[in-house]
Amino acid sequence: MSRAPDRIEPVQGWRVWDVVLLDGTPRLCSLAFWSIWIPGRAAQATCRRAPLEGVVAGLPPHEAPAEACRCGIYATAAVAETLAYSRDVGRRRDTIHRVVGRVSLWGSVIECEGGWRGALGYPATLYVPRAQRQRRRLGLAGAGMPVEDIGIGLAQYGVPVELLDTSDDRELMELLEPRRPMT
Repeated sequence: MSRAPDRIEPVQGWRVWDVVLLDGTPRLCSLAFWSIWIPGRAAQATCRRAPLEGVVAGLPPHEAPAEACRCGIYATAAVAETLAYSRDVGRRRDTIHRVVGRVSLWGSVIECEGGWRGALGYPATLYVPRAQRQRRRLGLAGAGMPVEDIGIGLAQYGVPVELLDTSDDRELMELLEPRRPMT
């Protein structure tokens, strides 16, 4: 028996992706798992718990996301939360850049503390920071690839891609979620 969706419109939240080269073309890759997001195709969540771990935890095989599990495609309600999370996740050797954006989640969507976990997801808007100095200092794989070329490659997702002149997460956060004056 399937249940009716709770929402008609997708939920939108914030997310950070690593950018990796796939056949020489920039592609979005999840931070937690090496999972490439393919242009024009929704990312589909799966539960990655090992069968034995699930049995020990009392979790039978299930569709993602599940209430009793942590599986699903994640998005946060505030850009500050997603940037804080991304600072704690090391970059892969094949990461050429890191981008932030709005992501649409749909299908089964579970609201959790600070955001959502969804069954399906696709980027809605991508923001590419120009922080070239940081890319070279960190020795990222594609440090020689101009940020403009990364943006052009990401345009294949068919969503707005904006290059942002920022040097750090604080500036990025202020551009994406400016503080509202108190009234």
